[in-house]
Amino acid sequence: MSSFLENLDLIRRALAGQYPEFNALANVLRSVRAGELERRADAAGGFSYSVHGRGCLMAGPDGAEVDIDLLPDGHEAFDAWRLEMFARSVGMDPVPRRDDLLHECGELVRLGALAQPQPGWFSRRIG
Repeated sequence: MSSFLENLDLIRRALAGQYPEFNALANVLRSVRAGELERRADAAGGFSYSVHGRGCLMAGPDGAEVDIDLLPDGHEAFDAWRLEMFARSVGMDPVPRRDDLLHECGELVRLGALAQPQPGWFSRRIG
């Protein structure tokens, strides 16, 4: 879990260096819909992104992929499927089971490290 969040931070910072919209997913989605930002692009240093529906898949030069969605309430969130896809992208072996990932996220919510804005969706605790 911490590796996912660390990679998310690293990749977003790198993308924001070239695309300031990456300071917030809502800005990225708005800019793509307005035609101000390409739906997909390769950035400096081997980073890339691909906007889909209400989210964005971002990748680092080492192949690590992080995917987040913008929930209707404005939370930038991820689910167990996205964590599983991240684990595969970094070559984690064995890849954790979704049930185990959900349990770990639930524990982090209980400890106050994550929020659960909707059932099955998790985000960083704000404030």
